[in-house]
Amino acid sequence: MFLSKILKRNLLLIILAVVSCSSGKSPALKADGYVISSEEDAASERWAEYLFRHLKKRAKDPSTVVLVKGTQQGPENFKKIHIEVAADLKHSYCIKHDEKRLHIRTKDEATALWMAYQVIESISSEDSKISTPDLPPPVIAFNSSCFTFDFSYRGPHYSPNLEEDMAPVYGNDMVETAWGLWGHQLSKIAAKLSSKNVYAMVNNQRNSNQLCFSSSELYNGVRNFIIDEYGKGETNSHRFMLMPNDNTLVCTCPLCLQAGNTNKDATPAVAEFMRKLADEFPRHQFFMTAYLTTHTAPEYELSENSGVFFSTIELKKGVALNMDQKETKKFIEDLRQWRIATPNLYIWDYGANFDDYLTPSPLLYGLQKQLIFFKENQIRGIFLNGSGYDYMPFDDIKTYVSGALMMNTDADIDALTRNFFKKKYPVSGTLLANYYLGLEAEYDSKNKPYNLYGGMRENLKTYFNPETFTEFYTQLQFIIPKTSGEERVKLEKLFTALTYPRMQIAYTQGHRQWGYATLNGKKLIPKPEVRTWLAALKNYENYENLNSYKETEGNLAEYIGEWKELLAGDSYENQLLEGAVSVLSEKDEGFEKTQLLNDGTPGFTQDYHQGWYLNSSKNFRVAFSTETLKQGGKIRMRFLRNERHRILPPKKITVIADGNIVRTFTKNDFTVSENTAMVEMALPLLQFKNIELHFDQDPDTKSIIACDEIQVLN
Repeated sequence: MFLSKILKRNLLLIILAVVSCSSGKSPALKADGYVISSEEDAASERWAEYLFRHLKKRAKDPSTVVLVKGTQQGPENFKKIHIEVAADLKHSYCIKHDEKRLHIRTKDEATALWMAYQVIESISSEDSKISTPDLPPPVIAFNSSCFTFDFSYRGPHYSPNLEEDMAPVYGNDMVETAWGLWGHQLSKIAAKLSSKNVYAMVNNQRNSNQLCFSSSELYNGVRNFIIDEYGKGETNSHRFMLMPNDNTLVCTCPLCLQAGNTNKDATPAVAEFMRKLADEFPRHQFFMTAYLTTHTAPEYELSENSGVFFSTIELKKGVALNMDQKETKKFIEDLRQWRIATPNLYIWDYGANFDDYLTPSPLLYGLQKQLIFFKENQIRGIFLNGSGYDYMPFDDIKTYVSGALMMNTDADIDALTRNFFKKKYPVSGTLLANYYLGLEAEYDSKNKPYNLYGGMRENLKTYFNPETFTEFYTQLQFIIPKTSGEERVKLEKLFTALTYPRMQIAYTQGHRQWGYATLNGKKLIPKPEVRTWLAALKNYENYENLNSYKETEGNLAEYIGEWKELLAGDSYENQLLEGAVSVLSEKDEGFEKTQLLNDGTPGFTQDYHQGWYLNSSKNFRVAFSTETLKQGGKIRMRFLRNERHRILPPKKITVIADGNIVRTFTKNDFTVSENTAMVEMALPLLQFKNIELHFDQDPDTKSIIACDEIQVLN
């Protein structure tokens, strides 16, 4: 197998992934039929009837599933399944199981719903008379045991978990159903209110970019929203996030200053705003965030129905956390301060490369290590911020296993992964499991944090093996015609998405192995297969949630357009190809090597990760020798323009030949388009030995220069 070189773990095929604290072999679930009964209370009866309906509709013979009430017994040779919802249960669920009877107790109704599908799927794995192609494999064994979930709130934010009918089946929470207010939705309520007093006072002026949490108008608006949309919580309790807008502005109006605000700390006013709502709606739950201007804990104990969300953006990702890491040490110190105010500590964690959704990325081994750490530090809830509604390769396995890990941090990742792929991908499951688990093992062996905002070059430096991937990509293409039905539909979508990283490998490799071009003298000639890849990637149009390769400004249509423009010229010339270009000034992290400046591949204008050499020093200096040039009378340079990321062309370019200034260019000499600025200069290069290019930025602007090529032409 092509993965044998990198697999460091034994990948065991286990029939049932056990995440409960039970041990030993479970009694058989398979029987001639099934009798469903319950305790005589409304909640227990409701979920017994639910289990009965859904088990019966999956049975080949519906008469083999029976619902009984009271003292009714049902057929003697049928397995008895008894349901009980017990709010006073000390555990999340308890199971008592022998050959004739399975008694299930759950603490709440959400767990009862999840447990119903665990029962159905577990029966179907033993009894072919029950069909469950739509369900994921179970994550517990029905041994006699009790178990308490490691986290009470479990929210993997991937597209499979955002299907309203599926999240409860996984046993996960989802933002649309679990929260009345989420993220920055508070500002949407404020926008509908007529008063300007809902906005912050900053430098003695109202500023609509931030909210005033001392505003009575804002409080009444939120109060009325809760009552109108969710009631007072008598029927269903909801969570509400009370979060300032995502910036460092703080309201310093007289009321906010009286509450204790400073121009950098909004915690006092936000905490007081939350206290008032929590007191008025004791059956709902309210959360603020420990982030930016609300990082500091309040100086008093919060209400029982209040809590805080911690962002883990500063923590290392994908590796074990420990107190030797300064970021982790600071995180734990902050947790201690907040724990004085509330025990309801939730984590806003991150589970994606937000600048590259489509390149397969390992998550699970590293997540398990960090969840164990969070559990040890009394964290109660996890929101795992992934690709959201956007498609990501392997987001189904990440949803399934990460949810199981949030239930039990000791869950067997390899077993769960293999069981899932075997069930959901009967023909290709082994191929998929081997590749994905190999990816996890390869990354785990390096013990390096991964980048939350990185392109293909960062991926190749940290975990991504192009040889392994290209072989997997080819094998996937060959196996798809052998599949059918839902499996084939999913694989075709996966293959379409994986064409993006295949093209990214080709783009970064240029004329080297796996690259998009061949080298002919000083020209790069694109390979014919590039157009085949483009045609495959264009199939993204067939899928609603596969149109972006990253969180923002990652439109696949524009990406394909960049490739078409690159191919339109048939070849790309640069007399500096294979020559030496050196950077004399300080280099930015990740740009220690300078080959981007003369690799013969133009940058893609919609993304600074695509082919651009970045430098943030005020005096960017580049040099090259002309001794290897056989011809060259012109220098062409192109710079990226992206004000959102402070990427701007240089203010001035000075050309120094053999120690003498021979040209000076200012911004007026640039040819400017929407995203780029280009300068071209005639220069008899063969008359000189050494050329230096000095790029000066505006001293008043903290900007970055992005140059794709120092291109020398005839």
